[in-house]
Amino acid sequence: MKKVFILKYIISFFTAIIVFPLFSQQENDSTITKSIYGLKIGMDLSKQIRMLTEPDYKGLVLMGDYRLMDKLFVAFELGTEDKLIENEVLNFKTKGSFIKIGANYNVYKNLEDLENEIYVGLRLGTSNFDHKLNSFKVYNTNQYWNQNEIVNYEEFQNLNSTWFELIFGFKAEVINNTYMGISLRLKRLLDQNEPPNFSNLYIPGFNKVLENNNIGVGITYSLQFRFPIYKKKKI
Repeated sequence: MKKVFILKYIISFFTAIIVFPLFSQQENDSTITKSIYGLKIGMDLSKQIRMLTEPDYKGLVLMGDYRLMDKLFVAFELGTEDKLIENEVLNFKTKGSFIKIGANYNVYKNLEDLENEIYVGLRLGTSNFDHKLNSFKVYNTNQYWNQNEIVNYEEFQNLNSTWFELIFGFKAEVINNTYMGISLRLKRLLDQNEPPNFSNLYIPGFNKVLENNNIGVGITYSLQFRFPIYKKKKI
């Protein structure tokens, strides 16, 4: 009888050794938080807002990112801009397209089941564009006489430029897989192809160019939808 009791005890002991770890593993797997890896695609709403306030402006920018690691995203932007610039001296139109490629790093530690981002990013941008000069005024140092406006239709084509952007941004998942965000961009013009006797006062993708100053700023308002691909354990 005693031997039977001991045998039952041994069987129960080894059964517990085998079953309990399996049960614990299942329980741990169920509590492990996972990050969703996928592709986000959307647009920069700041261009559409600008079109409402500036009748002489047209723009469209598509933007996206893909999660490479838990905190690291590769990012890209494609866009076109068409703007009429008119000041006290010049009247001209700029039209072109641009592309930006870079990465975002999320510095925010999310709570469980949240996928928000507070990130820093880098972009390398390049643009191809044309200028169309409509008219200009000859500056006269004698203010008694009005400046003479000269209508001169001239086109400067196949211009290009490159620049670098440092980005500080935020994205929040407002509903499932849908993100809204805002970003501040500090830009540094690296290179530009200027036409003879004319300056690139506006570059699509870079924005306004100030004389003797290669620094620019910008802001974006993004709306993106994420296409989930797979899940991975959070680091």
